[in-house]
Amino acid sequence: MRKFFVILFFSFISLISFGANLNGTYISTDIVNINNEDIKIAYTFTGDSLYIDTYDSGCGIACVSLERINDTEFSATEIIIDIYDTEATIKKYKMSFIPCIFENNCYAVCCNDEIIDIIKKVE
Repeated sequence: MRKFFVILFFSFISLISFGANLNGTYISTDIVNINNEDIKIAYTFTGDSLYIDTYDSGCGIACVSLERINDTEFSATEIIIDIYDTEATIKKYKMSFIPCIFENNCYAVCCNDEIIDIIKKVE
């Protein structure tokens, strides 16, 4: 019984520390070409939300609500509203943020189990 509580305690501590690591702004390590402009993508984590925008200008790309599945996986919900016909489209997918092995504050971003970006925390 004692081993069970020790394992439970360390699992809880790792969950808290992982969640705390995802707060703040992270920048993509690769440059993306959008509309013939080379830009970097910013990922800003605040509470249970993720804001994805262009790093230099701050133009919004996506706003995602995150619900934790386990230590590295989240259920993501994105609502896209068309301003012309005011219809909303809801997208649901799984996002994972897997810590890089050899570098602190670095994560592989996966969408539906496919790596889409590598991000590093802005210091």
